[in-house]
Amino acid sequence: MKIDYKTLRKINPEAARMAVLEYLKTKGGKVADCACVFGIQRPVVYNIIKKEKEGDLTDRSKAPKTCPFQTAAAVEDKVLEVKNKTHLGPKRLSIYLAKYENLTVAYGTIRHILRRNKNRITYKVKGRRKQEKREFVDWYSARPFEIVQMDIKFIRDHKALTANQIIHLDRWEVPNYQWDAIDVNSRFKLIAYSREKTWTNGLMFYLWVISYLRSHGVSCQIVFTVDHGEEFGGKSWFKVTELRKLISGFGCRLIQNHKGHPEENAHLERSHRTDDDEFYIPRVFKIRGERDLLDEALAYNYYYNNVREHSSLGYKTPYQHLREQVPGIDEDIRFTIPIMLDEASVKLGPWSGYYVLAQNLNSN
Repeated sequence: MKIDYKTLRKINPEAARMAVLEYLKTKGGKVADCACVFGIQRPVVYNIIKKEKEGDLTDRSKAPKTCPFQTAAAVEDKVLEVKNKTHLGPKRLSIYLAKYENLTVAYGTIRHILRRNKNRITYKVKGRRKQEKREFVDWYSARPFEIVQMDIKFIRDHKALTANQIIHLDRWEVPNYQWDAIDVNSRFKLIAYSREKTWTNGLMFYLWVISYLRSHGVSCQIVFTVDHGEEFGGKSWFKVTELRKLISGFGCRLIQNHKGHPEENAHLERSHRTDDDEFYIPRVFKIRGERDLLDEALAYNYYYNNVREHSSLGYKTPYQHLREQVPGIDEDIRFTIPIMLDEASVKLGPWSGYYVLAQNLNSN
């Protein structure tokens, strides 16, 4: 009969060793037979006998008995003393010790010391701010313009354009960034451009989209879904909080997507591929400067919203679908005119003190 010692040991190490010892007692102490029955090596059996003589059948610690390169106890005590006094992180603590205590300790070593001695740190260590759980966004039951996805596209995309096309854009100093807002219900799209990817231009884009929709009969509450780009508020809780207060006055809300999840803005991300295939790739050599870009974008945006049939809409255009959903919508909404955000942002003024250029126009 065979006994699987390894399986038995996973369940209870002490019981497994007791079974080996009981077998040895009943079989006259024959180590070779015992090893064969339990499927183990003889040194394992001898080790179990030794543990019985020591009076301890539990597992031994796997920690090394000696640590010749371990930091001296006096140095660890000093590191912990200074840590509790200054509350500095490992790198700044290493600099502090070298400067004021004449003690050289690498910050990597300090990090290990602090991890080993968490119970000796006397002050409460602040943890990371818990990220807010993203509110559920129901795309499929949303009415027109109740959910609007916003994002920014880098025009000089090496995966889409050839090297010659990118050189052409550089030669004519065409702006870098395309700003997009798309309605998930109708796929109706608004486009703007900028030379810089800044928070102020992002704020201008929010206000432009809101004012355009409100001026053309869109009265529902608008929910904007955006990524964590700094141009849309990013990681700054203050910017996001202030922005939410500002747009709430226009009947709008803001939801930030999870980091690294572009699928939460899927409709807009897919439209960027259409922009490359049907606009930039075939038309890029026609663009010779900022004015040409705006003219070409005007024609393309009209084509996208009013001519191009979308399979997701049952082969209707966004404007046709929009008219069916909201018969009273202003007909002029279809003539969206792209703008340059940089020029409009200067005229926005020093909202919350973020735009330095707007505050210093008189000094230029």
